Amino acid sequence: MEAQIMKLEAPFDYIYCNGEVGKHISTYIVGESRIDEDGKYTLETHSHPIVQYQNSPKGVVWNRAELTDCEVLCSEDDMRIDVQTFFLLCIQRADQKAKEAGEGEYSFAAWDNSADEAEPLKKKLRRYGIGFKSKDNVVEIAVEVGGCSDGYFAQLMELDILYFHHIEPTLEELGKRLTEEREYWEEFYDHVVKIKFTPESSLAQGFVESL
Repeated sequence: MEAQIMKLEAPFDYIYCNGEVGKHISTYIVGESRIDEDGKYTLETHSHPIVQYQNSPKGVVWNRAELTDCEVLCSEDDMRIDVQTFFLLCIQRADQKAKEAGEGEYSFAAWDNSADEAEPLKKKLRRYGIGFKSKDNVVEIAVEVGGCSDGYFAQLMELDILYFHHIEPTLEELGKRLTEEREYWEEFYDHVVKIKFTPESSLAQGFVESL
């Protein structure tokens, strides 16, 4: 088995994996070559990021993550992360935790917890001075509205930059909840994007237009 360290040069990337953020400064490469019984040559390699945490010494090896497991958040050339990428990471982290807890992945319960992952991740990004950006000034979010035994519900039809499934006793209260939801996420993303709810059904059409 052979190992080497490949040093990287600026501008460095900021990477994310398993809820952690770090500046990718080097790569620890481990390789092992073999010749099997048939004389066939094989080479197995593993590449682990070496990172620097904010205000910490350089050289922390992410031994539980390989480069293929990591997501590039941004580069020192542009210290901003796209809002869609950010929320996708929150969804993936919520799914990961649900799977580790034996709850299964890609479930509505896990998606409900995605908002809980957003604030901690944003704080980690802020330590490095990483902000938000969006390729679109306005993001349209399709909303389905309907009646249920507890009143009325509103849910999103796709995952983009936020997720919710709300139930309120009246349409008025549901409208207030969605307005608060929109204002929260626009402020959370530092107003780099505006959120526009669009109707998914005839009931949703009149409801969304009244917000």
